[in-house]
Amino acid sequence: MTDINAIVTKLFSLRNRFGKEAATVKLQLLSSINIKNIKRKKTAQTMHAVLLFLRAYPDSKAVYKQACELKIQLKDHVQQNEGLQHKLYNSGITGTNICAAFGFEMVKWFRKTRPSEIRFNSFEAGDALVQSFISGVMSRAESEIFQDGNAEWKSWLKKMRKPGEDILDQLIAIFDSSNIRPDVKDELWNAIGICVEIDLTSPCCLPASLIKNFYHRSLLRKSVSKEPMLKPVAVKLNGAEAEQIIDCSRMILIRYLREIDPISFTSAKLVSYFHLPRGISIALMEMVPERRHPIDSYMGYTVFKNGLPVAYAGSWILFDSGRIGLNIFPDYRGGETRYIFEKVLELHAKVYHLRRFTADPYQIGKDNSDGIHSGAFWAYYNVGFRPIEKQQQQLATLEAAKIEAGNKYRTAPAVLKMLAESRLELLMQKNAVRFDATDMSRAYAAIITKKYKGNRQRAEKGAAKKLASILQIRHCQDDNMNFVLQSWAVFLLCREKEIKQNNSLKRMLKTLFNLKASGSEELYISGLQKAGVLQKLIEDLVEKYATDS
Repeated sequence: MTDINAIVTKLFSLRNRFGKEAATVKLQLLSSINIKNIKRKKTAQTMHAVLLFLRAYPDSKAVYKQACELKIQLKDHVQQNEGLQHKLYNSGITGTNICAAFGFEMVKWFRKTRPSEIRFNSFEAGDALVQSFISGVMSRAESEIFQDGNAEWKSWLKKMRKPGEDILDQLIAIFDSSNIRPDVKDELWNAIGICVEIDLTSPCCLPASLIKNFYHRSLLRKSVSKEPMLKPVAVKLNGAEAEQIIDCSRMILIRYLREIDPISFTSAKLVSYFHLPRGISIALMEMVPERRHPIDSYMGYTVFKNGLPVAYAGSWILFDSGRIGLNIFPDYRGGETRYIFEKVLELHAKVYHLRRFTADPYQIGKDNSDGIHSGAFWAYYNVGFRPIEKQQQQLATLEAAKIEAGNKYRTAPAVLKMLAESRLELLMQKNAVRFDATDMSRAYAAIITKKYKGNRQRAEKGAAKKLASILQIRHCQDDNMNFVLQSWAVFLLCREKEIKQNNSLKRMLKTLFNLKASGSEELYISGLQKAGVLQKLIEDLVEKYATDS
């Protein structure tokens, strides 16, 4: 076989097959490849995907070494071939370019760490809207020049530009110096739609010090959840290693034109890292205080396989229950998805002491075409999740029976969309909390409607200050603390008399709010789990208000 396209196609079909014969053929095919013969976009993309998969799931050291060497050659070939590079625009392959609108913090971080590899491309919004938003972010004294046609924003920024500075530097500086609340700043940045072009010059992989390679004789397809969990090995990270984990986690998302808050808004001291079996390692990340959710804890994670980032998602933890997701990057599908998900769940359960998991409809395909295409529902179902709604419970049972019967049955997309109309639940202990922040959101709306006759201002005005007074929180005007108090006040003041009479509960709430506003998110989670009185109070409110909303 000499045709490069046929060789790459054959190698792709063999990538997740194992055994002595398969390993021999893989090595033969890898040895026969001349990267310089790759001219087509599809062949380059397939080659890229195959090499990543073979590094994550190698049969042997020889296969791993060959895949690593060819990956370097592919990067060099793409960088030296302008025509191929142009065809691969926005593919995320090393040696190419991408262009997209990313969040403010991500662009700011990239400009700081790789200044020569990012540049301004365009605005998605029109000139009038850009000027309006930039004026809103600037101080009034500076933005006054834009009023009544005294100056046009483009020419003004060009006039004010320092030597060596460009428009991207100016935009970052304007937004960075603003005292607008971070989440509002994000929305304004996103509304303008600042598109940046990024050069992908280096591979996305952890350093050797954080990797324990694993070589496969086979893939695990069936559940191993009944086996005793092997204790994850917590790795003590230095600052540089934690930054490398963050860098790798952010860069893989950028390559796929994605972002999630816990990875965008974390820092080195908020990262923990664990080695697990079969070359798997998982980084858990919490957000910096000014970016946290005020009630539940939005945590992020990245899964690495032989040092390559293969999956990511977030978890929203409240008491001992966690909403969770799993996103396997496309190049690694067809591997040990089920086993990886089991390890993710086990690690979260162990580190955060969780007894229940749920998955939102979006994770399994509601308004999410990738979730339908990938059959995400079955990734959750196979590790024990079940629909909460009765109609979807029955449908899932019927579909599972058809799959079990064989004949290579695949659930139709229309059926997967029906299954995605229900949240999923994995209940590990019956006495686990059975509500989450989405239920509290429903209860909040119902409290406004029922208790305050729809008068939101009457419900919220002065509520945070009043709660701070009850709990004797003196620094209630601190931005983070005020945000937390505002979010909890309407709930807790529904039980104002009960809280005032319970000194232990008041002390507990004060401690929890301080942890959320400026302390450890992990300690906040642990503190909530010890707050049985608070849990019962919230359960009663959810039961009273959320069930009918």
